This record gives sequence, structure tokens and C-alpha cells, in this order.
Amino acid sequence: MSYEKKVMLRHSIASIVALALFGLSRFIYSIVISRRFGVEVLGKVNSLISQAFLLAVPLSFFAVALGKYASEFLGKGDIEKIKSMTVLGFSFPFIGLALIPFNFYLAILAVLRALQLTFRSFIYGLHRGEIYAYAMLGAFILFIGGFFSENYYLPYIGLLSGVAIFGFVYLFKEKLFGKPSLNVFKLLLKYSSFAFLGTISGVFLVQAPYFLSEKLASPKVAGIVSASLSAAFLLTYLPQVFQSAIMPLYSYKYGKDDMEYVKWLAEESTKTLSLLVALVVFSLLLVGREILSILFGFRLGSEFYLALIAVETYIAYNPSIVALNSTKYVKEGTVITLLGASVSLIAWLLLIEPFKEYGAVLGLFLGYLSILIGTFYMANKKLKVAFDCYAQFVAAILLQSTVFISKSLLLLAFMIYLWLFRKEIGKMLNLIKLFRGRGF
Repeated sequence: MSYEKKVMLRHSIASIVALALFGLSRFIYSIVISRRFGVEVLGKVNSLISQAFLLAVPLSFFAVALGKYASEFLGKGDIEKIKSMTVLGFSFPFIGLALIPFNFYLAILAVLRALQLTFRSFIYGLHRGEIYAYAMLGAFILFIGGFFSENYYLPYIGLLSGVAIFGFVYLFKEKLFGKPSLNVFKLLLKYSSFAFLGTISGVFLVQAPYFLSEKLASPKVAGIVSASLSAAFLLTYLPQVFQSAIMPLYSYKYGKDDMEYVKWLAEESTKTLSLLVALVVFSLLLVGREILSILFGFRLGSEFYLALIAVETYIAYNPSIVALNSTKYVKEGTVITLLGASVSLIAWLLLIEPFKEYGAVLGLFLGYLSILIGTFYMANKKLKVAFDCYAQFVAAILLQSTVFISKSLLLLAFMIYLWLFRKEIGKMLNLIKLFRGRGF
């Protein structure tokens, strides 16, 4: 097995564990808080957590650059430069402690989240994703333990602090802290200045619906939005697994000037993810709302359907925008993401107050659609990514929209989709069988 395949496999397995646990944490948290304290409390606490997670992006300013250059320097065999980055990257999040006098939980959650993001990006850049999985396994135990307290925020404090403590112990044990270098600092700063804007725009799209729904509508509306999005965002587990596995490979191959491999990886990832997610979304459109209404203790509306389609749109463009950001086109990727965030913000300001939860989810969809169109164009222009790799996604969205008419029509649309892409589904099943036959 080639080095690239070994890295992707190891990262994918580690990511399946780590991202499943972290992805499930918001969903489990929302169910427990909703059941114990009600939908309005759910809206309030998720609003503050989302604000903390958004604040964590500037506090983890160097995180994305750490991952990119750790992988790139690894490809070049320059270990000393890797060590010189760590002090800069891991000290920056502690600036957030200055916010403790203003809001204790906001500051603590933001700092811990920033440390978690920094460690995750750096460790995947080193092609050691399994280490992050071990950290998340231990931290998840602390997360579950936090529910025995009446403190709403203790589960997340336990989860994030567990990862942060494990991360520092590992870095010291492996002697990965080195003397900071001015040249490396300039390199990180230059890349992070653009990557930061793209990252904060992406996180804003994920977190803003929670707290803007509370500010522009009510805690109850924020609670409904929390329920729908915490379930729909579980779908992002798939692209995050791919992203954690392939982003270091993008940078690694870019370091070796193998752009043809970058193009191929972006296309194949898009096709595979779009097909997998389409099948899951069809199933959730048929029965998901009814199941979630039972779990959360209140009835969800059609906003859940639109939330699923919005997240599916995000997943479709994810491989290509990661390819842009992992090579020399970070500026283009950043501008596209900023455009999408701006579209969503304008839509939320106009739509949330009159249309409540429907306005929040529609605004999210419009932002992701804008990014999809921009990525669609730029990835083709810069990386020669073929337009037809989006075929599975476009067909799925058109057929899934029948859910707003009737479930019977949706079921027929699902059958049509299965027939249209029967060959691709067959190949995917054969690939799964191949992996199972090899003991994976």
C-alpha cells in the first residue's frame, strides 16, 4: 500500500472515531438539555456556546497554517521548522482569558475550543490523526460525566479541556516545542491572514444561526433551530472525515508539485461524498423529522428538510474548497467563503424576524449555495476540476425538493435517483466489500 493510501486510511479511521464523538456531542447535548430544561433553555445555552465557538476562530488564528505547513515541512523532511511553529500556535489562544471578567463561560469555552482546534490541525498535519482520536475518546468520558451536574456548560468544558490537556502532554512528551523563528512566524502570519478570514466565515455560517435566532427572534426559536441543525450537521461528519484525511495529502502533494493528483482527489472525493450523503438525506427526509420530534420532546417542522438540503450543499463543495485552501489558492477560497457568509448574514437579518426558524435555515442554504457556485467556478479555473463531478449532487437536490410536495412523491424520486446512479452505487458497495475483505 502506498504512503498516501496509508495516511488517508489511518487518518480516516482516526477521524471516524474523533469526529463521530465530537459531532455527536452537540446532538446529544441538545437532546439532554431539551429534555431536562426545555426548548427555551436549549436555545439560550446553544446561543452562548455558538458565540464561544465563533470567538475561538480568531483565538486559533494559526491553527490552519500549522496543519498546512506541518504537512508541507514533513514532506520536505524539515522537522526543525515544524518544532518552531508550535510555541506560536499554541500560546495564542490564551489571549482569550482576558475576557473572563466580562463573561466567564464564554471566555473559558472559547479558549478551550481554540486549543482543541489548534491541536487537531497540527496533529493531522503531522500525519498522526490517531493521536487526536485517543484524546477525543478520553475527553468524551468527561463530556458524559458533565451531565451529572446542574451546570449547563460543564459537559463542553470537560470535553474541550480533556483534549487540550492531552494535547499539551503529548507535545511535551514528543519534544515538539522548539525555538520560534522569525521566518516561520512570517510564513504563518502571511498564510493565516487569508486562511483566518475563510475559516471564520465558515464557522460563522455554522454557529450564527443559533445565536442570531435568539437575538432576532426568541430563545424558543433558537431552540427549534438548535434541534434541526444539531441533527442536520451530523452529516458534516462525512466531509470532516475526508477533510482531515485528505487536506494533509493536498499540501503534501502540493509540496511535491503533483497538481494532477490534487485535481483527481478533489473530483473523486466530491463524487463519493455527494453520492453517500444523497442516500442518507433521502432516508432522513422520509423518516428523520418524526424520529427527532420524539427524541427532543417537541415537534419539528419543514425547516428540518431545508436544513438537510443546506448541509448537503455544504458537503458538495467541501472537497474542492479544501483543495483551493490547501494549495496556493487560499485567497480565492477565502473570498468565496466571505461572499457566502455575507449572503447568509443579509438573509438572516431580513428573514429571521418575520419567518422565525424557517428564515434561519433558508439564510444558511442561500449562503452555502453562493459558496457552491463560487467554488464550482474557481476549482475548474484554477485546478481544472471537472464540472460533471457535481452530477450526483445536482440530481439529488432536484429530486429531494419533492419532499415539500408529498412524502409519496419523495419516495418515487428516491427510486429514480437509485436507478440513475445504480452503477456508481454498485462501485461504492464493491469498494466497501473490498475493504471488509482486507480486514478494515
